[in-house]
Amino acid sequence: SILQKLTKMSFSERLKAANKGSREVRAILIRDPSKMIAMAVLTSPKLTEQEVESFAKMGNVSEDVLRYIGSKRQWMKNYGVVLALTKNSKTPLAVSLTLLNRLIERDVTSVANDRNVPDPLRIAARRKIAASRT
Repeated sequence: SILQKLTKMSFSERLKAANKGSREVRAILIRDPSKMIAMAVLTSPKLTEQEVESFAKMGNVSEDVLRYIGSKRQWMKNYGVVLALTKNSKTPLAVSLTLLNRLIERDVTSVANDRNVPDPLRIAARRKIAASRT
């Protein structure tokens, strides 16, 4: 299978596969323990916004990957990516707090009630809801 082939590859081969590989290969390599390989996946020219959105939803990617996704302006134009990053518990708090302002009221309410997000983010969402009602 693809996973077996990737585990047998050397570092440089995995780096090439991250850049030139198929969608399935990128989905596996984004979770690679090496940050360099995960970042190579994000810089791949074949990468689509749907893939970025699915990466933003993953709980088993590194914080650096989520921070990088949050810093790319072209991906932040996609509301699905913004929502996925905000709801992901592994997203760095600074990133998710800044993204909270971009969410619509229904999604802010769901973040305020979500037990998986960090407490400071939940509190900020509750404050935003209270401020909009007054």
